[in-house]
Parts: sequence; C-alpha cells; structure tokens
Amino acid sequence: MVDCGAGETIHPVEIPECYKDKFELIYHKEYPVNVYFTRESWNVRMKACRGVGASLSDEEIKQWESEHKKLLMEKAPEEFDVLHYAAIAELKLK
Repeated sequence: MVDCGAGETIHPVEIPECYKDKFELIYHKEYPVNVYFTRESWNVRMKACRGVGASLSDEEIKQWESEHKKLLMEKAPEEFDVLHYAAIAELKLK
C-alpha cells in the first residue's frame, strides 16, 4: 500500500449510490503519480488550500505566506515532486 502523505493511501474512486441503479463499474485503475512543483508553485498550491486562503484574513495570509516561503527556502530544493495518486473509474449503462 502506497502512502501518499497524511495517511492518504491509494484507493478506488468511490461511486455514489445514486449511480449504482443505472450503471455498473466495469473498470478502475489507481496509480501513484509524482507532481512537479517549484518552491513558488508549492507556496501558491498551499495558499489555495481551504485551511489557508479560504479561512484566514488577508493579514493572516500575508503572515502565513512569509513564514511558508522562509520555510521552503530553508527546507526544500528549488524544484521537487510531491507524491499524489490518480484514480479512474469507467461505468457502463446497465
């Protein structure tokens, strides 16, 4: 089992119950994928997270961004990959 960070593991796409009466799952695939980031693009990605950009005040975001950029300069290379996973599901009409 591949750990994709924060305890997240690769798993099939969850098909909502409302689709199961008329569709059947005929294929699924899950696989790890490395997503490329730079320090700057990672900062933007993290700022877009609901725990930052959507929940902090403008002043708090500025403070967070300053601290985050400093941390990235100290700990992260200029370019790096972050492990994610992709999952697809193919449904067929019953």
